[in-house]
Amino acid sequence: MKHSLFTFFLTFTFLYASSQINAKPDSLNVYQRLDVSYTFGGQVYNDNFTYNPGIAVFCVTGLMPNDNIGLGFVYGFHSMQNERFIPLGAEVIGYKSGNKGNSFIRMQAGYSIGWYQGETSLVGHNYSGGLFVDAGIGRKIYLADDLSVMFTLSYRHQFAKTEYEIFGKQTFTETLNFDMLVISLSLLRNN
Repeated sequence: MKHSLFTFFLTFTFLYASSQINAKPDSLNVYQRLDVSYTFGGQVYNDNFTYNPGIAVFCVTGLMPNDNIGLGFVYGFHSMQNERFIPLGAEVIGYKSGNKGNSFIRMQAGYSIGWYQGETSLVGHNYSGGLFVDAGIGRKIYLADDLSVMFTLSYRHQFAKTEYEIFGKQTFTETLNFDMLVISLSLLRNN
């Protein structure tokens, strides 16, 4: 159910963005962005919250079919206390019409390759990543003709999975859900 709802939302977002494209193909602008983020949050499990902050560095490369919509490819590195993720995904960003310094909404979704960096005494321990979703709002501040700085506040949900053996030969699988509040500072370059 969660995956079909997520697929529906992502499809709707991309269809809406593609319907807003009314520029000529030769007028597409390319943008690159570097995001440096601090994540507040952690994992909620059995009515307990485990605080697990981290840092993330994301790179985004995309196309601006018009002045208000951007479609991009996201890749990066996200490090928490013992968990590490390499996210790969897509981004849709929408800017408010108006001057060059404006507000925006942003949606990112994809899959993260994950691994566990800390020590564990579990036999047969296998940690893997999963889907991620990030939705946020922010402000773009114009610096020069092709350079801007961006401040973003977003909510990120990261799925992961861990498997380990218990009682000798039984394998136990646990789904992990990380909920995070993300504060990002970005440098945007438009070509």
